[in-house]
Amino acid sequence: MHLIKKIIICCFICLLFASCVFADELIDAHRNAYRHNNKGLIYLEEKYYYGAIKEFQIAIDLNPNSQASAVYYVNLGKTYEKIGYDNLAKPCFEKAVSLNILCFDYYLKMVENYKKLGIAEKMLEKYKNDDSSALNTVAAGLLYIQTGQVTTGITMLDDFCDKEPNLLITKGIKAYIKTITED
Repeated sequence: MHLIKKIIICCFICLLFASCVFADELIDAHRNAYRHNNKGLIYLEEKYYYGAIKEFQIAIDLNPNSQASAVYYVNLGKTYEKIGYDNLAKPCFEKAVSLNILCFDYYLKMVENYKKLGIAEKMLEKYKNDDSSALNTVAAGLLYIQTGQVTTGITMLDDFCDKEPNLLITKGIKAYIKTITED
C-alpha cells in the first residue's frame, strides 16, 4: 500500500511539472519579423551588411506581403545600395511601393534607384503612359525631376496634390515640392 501511495504521488508531481513544460505558446510571425528587422537595423548601423541582409530577409520571409513588411523591403534595398548592389535594391523598392502605395518616401527611393541604374528615362515612359492608377502620376512626376525636367515634374506632382488633397501621400509630396522649390 505504501508503494502505491509513492507511485501516485510521483505521478501527480510529474503531471504537475509536465503542465509547465507543455505550455501552449503561440509563435507570432509578425512580432518575430519586427524583431529581425530591428536586429538588421543594428547590424546596418554597425556596418555588418551581410548580417543586416540576412535579418531583413528573415523578416520578409516571416511576413512577406503585408503593408508593414514594406519597411523591411526598403531596409533591405538600402542595405544593397550601401554595398553597391543597386540592381538588387530595385525589386525591393518596387515591392515596398506595391505593399504601401501611399508612402511617398518609397516612391522617392524607387525613382532615385532608377536614376542610379540609368533606367529613369525608360521607367518614365512606362509610368507616364500607364493610367491604371492615379499614383503612377507620382512616380512619373518624380522621374521627370530625376531626369532633369524639374518644372514638368513639379507641375505634375502639384496637379496630383490638387486632385487628391486628402490622401496620406499628398503631405509628403507637398513637403518634397517645398524642398525642391527652395533650392
